Parts: sequence; C-alpha cells; structure tokens
Amino acid sequence: MKNEIIFQAIGKIEEKYIEEASPHSDLVTLIRQKAKRKWKEILTAVIAAAILLTTGVVAAANMGFNILEWIVGASTDIDPAIIQEQLEEGQWAYLNGDNIAVIVPESPVKIMLSSDAGETWSESTVVESSEWEFLGEWRDAKYWGGYIGFNGAENGYLVLTSGVAMNHQALRIFLTSDGGETWIEIESPYNQHISVLTGAGFASAEIGFIGYRYYEDAGPDIWWTRDGGKTWGKLEVDLPANYQGGQYRFTPLSPTFNGSNGVYPIAITDHGDDTETTIYMYSDDGGLSWYF
Repeated sequence: MKNEIIFQAIGKIEEKYIEEASPHSDLVTLIRQKAKRKWKEILTAVIAAAILLTTGVVAAANMGFNILEWIVGASTDIDPAIIQEQLEEGQWAYLNGDNIAVIVPESPVKIMLSSDAGETWSESTVVESSEWEFLGEWRDAKYWGGYIGFNGAENGYLVLTSGVAMNHQALRIFLTSDGGETWIEIESPYNQHISVLTGAGFASAEIGFIGYRYYEDAGPDIWWTRDGGKTWGKLEVDLPANYQGGQYRFTPLSPTFNGSNGVYPIAITDHGDDTETTIYMYSDDGGLSWYF
C-alpha cells in the first residue's frame, strides 16, 4: 500500500495502520481505486470508507489522531451512516486547496485545522460550546451536525446544529477573525424561525445565510443577516418563471463565495414526477443581491 496515495489529503499514514486495515479488503481496494483522483476526492473517499468500516483504522500519524475518533468517536450517539451522508452534503469538514478544517463534536467543540493538505494540524477550542439554551433551558450540548467555512485566510464561520425533532432543530453560530484560533458566538435566527437546516454560509463577517427545509410553504426558506447576526430576516427570492408551478419544492443548500462573487445552489423536487434538479443563484456584490 503506497502511503503517498493519502499523504496529500490527511498527512503521512503509518504503515501499521494500513496493515491493521488490510483484512478489510473493501477499504483497501477503495483507497487504491481512488489513487488517481485529486486529493480532495481522496480525502472524501477515505473518510466515507472509514466511517462505513468502523473497525478499520486510518490515522494521521503526525497528530496521533484517528479520523474516526475526530468525528464518530466524539459523537457516539450518531449513526456513522448519518455522518457519512452529512459529509457528502458538505457538513463537518471544509476543504479548499491545501486548507482543511474538521469539526470535532466533543464538549466543548474542537476544530482541527491544516493549511498544508493535512501534513500538519493545529487545534482550537470553541469556548462556551459545552452548554446551550435548548427549548428554553440550558443543558449539556450535543451537536448532530455542523457547517464550517472560511473567506480568505482569517475570516471564517461555524454553524453547529442539534438533532431534529418534529421539524425543530436548534443552532448556534460562531465567527473567527484569526484563522480559527478563537471563535465568537453571534446571534442566530433561532428565536425568530425554527425549522430543519439544509445549508449555511457567510460571505463576510457581516453577511451570512442559513437555509432551511421547506415546511410552511414550498420554499426556498433562506434567512440572512447583513450586520453580523445582530438582525436576521427572510431573503426574498424571485424564482424563474418555469419553476413557479405548485408542484415544485425548493431546498436551499450552502452558498459559497470567492470575494464578492457568490453561488447559491437550490435543489428542486418536482412532486409531479418525483424528479430532482439543482438551479443556482448568483451574486456579484457579496450576497447583497442575487439573480438566476
């Protein structure tokens, strides 16, 4: 097994871990099959395979951590299959070039950070994340998902979510201005609007978006802030004329930004024939306005 296959994605892997994983031929075969893919695709495949084969061991040797321990081991109440699905939907980890950030849902929450494609890692703690106000009372926090991302080297966001019950999901939002070393909590739309999150993203420290599953109407249900969380309101979206029929339902995913340019994917379900597609909104002014 060639260690360099995974080196670019999660750091140098000690041979003993590959040997321990070797009885799980599906895992080894999957890693070999992905060898020619770009490192980001390799990382996704390795994480997904490791989550599925929970007895397999794939470790980042320079940190002494197991990728499974980072997410699954810190969330023993969460089904690994659910975490795999969340990873595929863009939760738990941020991947952009050589920059990686992984949410470790311990108590308090930890963030693992790398700026060299996983060769070396640093760790930060999300202070005051071990408790939160849930349904009107303070209790020990158990997080069941999260979105993390950065706009440049220093500014980033973290959205932590609870489990889902009767279309109810709590959330907390944190921002960083020092590359993830410290995280400061801001207000969220939780006190104004409660539903199931489907995406999150910030264009800057001031402008951010939270997407929700359609419930009271067909959607898209997007809430946004223009003042760093001090106030939140619903984003009004003018849908294309060909998608204004009553059979369509809209699910906003996570927006991404490159400077002032933004892309906001919206998944569409056609209940007329049960087909699904994705359309995109675009912004040229950092998320202040959008068009299809």
